[in-house]
Amino acid sequence: MAGGKGERFWPRSRISNPKQLQKVYSDRTLLEETFLRARSITDANRIFVGCNAELKRAILKTHKMIPASQFVVEPEGRNTAPIIALAALQFEKKFPGATHVVLSADHYIAPPEKFQATLKTALAAAAAGWLVTLGVRPNRPEIGYGYIKAGAKMKGSGAHAIDSFVEKPDLERAKSYLGAGDFFWNSGIFIWPGRLILEEFERYAPEILAPLVGAGASAARLKQVFPKIPSTPVDIAILEKSQRIAMCPAEFAWDDVGSWLSLERIVPPGEGGNRTVSRRKKPALLASLSSRNNLVVADKELVALLGVDDLIVVEEPDGLFISRRDQIDRIKELLAELRKNPSLQKYLK
Repeated sequence: MAGGKGERFWPRSRISNPKQLQKVYSDRTLLEETFLRARSITDANRIFVGCNAELKRAILKTHKMIPASQFVVEPEGRNTAPIIALAALQFEKKFPGATHVVLSADHYIAPPEKFQATLKTALAAAAAGWLVTLGVRPNRPEIGYGYIKAGAKMKGSGAHAIDSFVEKPDLERAKSYLGAGDFFWNSGIFIWPGRLILEEFERYAPEILAPLVGAGASAARLKQVFPKIPSTPVDIAILEKSQRIAMCPAEFAWDDVGSWLSLERIVPPGEGGNRTVSRRKKPALLASLSSRNNLVVADKELVALLGVDDLIVVEEPDGLFISRRDQIDRIKELLAELRKNPSLQKYLK
């Protein structure tokens, strides 16, 4: 799944060149990283990208390893349930009886070997007839993620029954989940038999599946019905209702790369806790004096900091973004202000 605008990574991310097409934490784009991750568990001709037609064109220009025939194209973004149902219908025709692995193009996962080992466990559970989601053991009291409360371990499997799905908590509840041992972050990585997920859509979300079945292979008909389909996450549409749901604990490090602050959990700190991120293969040189906990995203050879703390600085050829660390969650408010000014709107595109 490679849809979404990625506004929280402005000014690097733009409408025509969103986050998943950006080199955020390495010299490869987020989509490239995800493609290579998928390539480690399946053949290249079985990797498909879900997005809209405009984004497909942008991907084809910059990501030559993905053929034009390997896309699932949605007329517009309607959250995750509709695109997953659309993909499941198409895959059941192309690869009847196959197991589907649903990945997001904006995740950080390391190391690859532990990802592959976790998928092996999840694929075995899926083969036994389960819809499997991967849960990540929390390492901080995170209020921005949904949680899964794990139930008993399934006999003869590395998977667990799911006691409940838990909405994003407040800080006190997140702290209690951290020490409980049976709460996991919901990673949004899913593994299931294609036929089973279609059965569950038919049972629990026919208002999503039926219009897609009716549209058939007609792109024009799909364009007509898709905007009328409920915009719903697959978690709410299917997983929270299904009796065939299981969870496998992820054995790898994971982050959803949701904002510039995510890089503090991915990029090792330098002197004073300062971090630099560059698209250049050679990392920037960092010189700092009386400066702590700053993140600088720039393609310069040298980053020098003097007497500044807790700043996020992002340099682009046509602009410079500077924010206090504790204000970064307001970036969408800033973009809303840019939209109000006709002379500034070009910096969003």
